[in-house]
Amino acid sequence: MAMELAVTIGKDSYRIDPAAGMDIAIPVRFDAEGLTAFGAPRASVAPYAAEGFTGSVEKGGSCNCGMYHFSPHLHGTHTECVGHISKNPLCITDRLPQAFVTATLITVTPETEEDDLVITKQSLETALKDASYDFLDALVIRTLPNGTEKQSCDYDGKEMPPYFTSEAMAFIVLAGVRHLLVDLPSIDRMDDGGALANHRMFWNVPDNMAEISPEMASENTVTELIYVPEVIKDGKYLLNLQVAAFAADAAPSRPVLYEVMT
Repeated sequence: MAMELAVTIGKDSYRIDPAAGMDIAIPVRFDAEGLTAFGAPRASVAPYAAEGFTGSVEKGGSCNCGMYHFSPHLHGTHTECVGHISKNPLCITDRLPQAFVTATLITVTPETEEDDLVITKQSLETALKDASYDFLDALVIRTLPNGTEKQSCDYDGKEMPPYFTSEAMAFIVLAGVRHLLVDLPSIDRMDDGGALANHRMFWNVPDNMAEISPEMASENTVTELIYVPEVIKDGKYLLNLQVAAFAADAAPSRPVLYEVMT
């Protein structure tokens, strides 16, 4: 049965087709095509085995029951909270947005700076010059080039992928963005000596702070390792940030964009 939802954002009314969501996640894969980052081995799976039972139909078991070895941070699209940099545990499941948040998708071309590729404040300002503040709860950033190899890349750290300059991250914070989604393994330089300066800025955590009070902890989220196909155009969307129920600082996620129609 066809369905259409009417939504009011600010003073304007829009429509969305709930059956036309656009998935921008890279799933965790357990084969040679799986993505990996920071030099980690690819995700793997083996059948659960107990006395008189094997969790593999192929090997004679009654059902499949795999034991999966992977990290949300290293093997696919994931959403993380401020617990990523906290000494005390803070869980992503406690800091998720409502079912829908407004989002703006932009495309930027990283620039070369001291042999690194960086996303600059100027490139963000240019891409967002016509953006509506009402649609900046979430910012989704696609970087160029945008080949499909991003979905199975090995980010081993030998070649640095792009990252944000501190000025660019400050611009994102001042723009009021609460949920940042990027097609990169990290919003910081992969090898930054453990500073994670952009993460700390986005979550408003001082450099010398390791223990973060749950009551004062930021509700902002960072989603890394997305993939936005070319068919999805820059502009306004509603975002459904679907996150697996992991009691951890990060979890595999499935961001889905919905085009808004007037």
